[in-house]
Amino acid sequence: MDLDREVERLAGRSVRAIFEDEGEARFRDLESLALAQVLSGAAPVVVACGGGVLGRAANRELLGSRARVVWLRVDPASAAARLGESGASERPLLGGALEERLRSLLERRGPGYAEAANTAVETAGDPPEEIAGRIAELLSRSGDRWDPSAS
Repeated sequence: MDLDREVERLAGRSVRAIFEDEGEARFRDLESLALAQVLSGAAPVVVACGGGVLGRAANRELLGSRARVVWLRVDPASAAARLGESGASERPLLGGALEERLRSLLERRGPGYAEAANTAVETAGDPPEEIAGRIAELLSRSGDRWDPSAS
């Protein structure tokens, strides 16, 4: 589940339109709502969270109680190459020099990512299937099983 797509479904418009019409604070409110809804189900789900979701303590607490958080680490240069200008144009906070903007966001958000993450996986240069395999292996070795009745 891509959390940004869930926000768009809830709002009936794009992330960019939400930012432009109502600002980042409204987007973050919708993002928190979407996260709570996605994590309230009984079935396990993989959620691709946006980079700012951990900026709110309530989101960190919710993820900590209902999920295993995997930080997909990538250096700003590799992230910029993956995104390209067309991908960056879809993300309201990535205007300007892409690699520098990504570096700035990582510096600001990195401590929160590290605090919230149960584990981290380096992703630069690796195909998604290989990354998914490493994540599955890490989670299976941890012995943790998601139990919705425990929260």
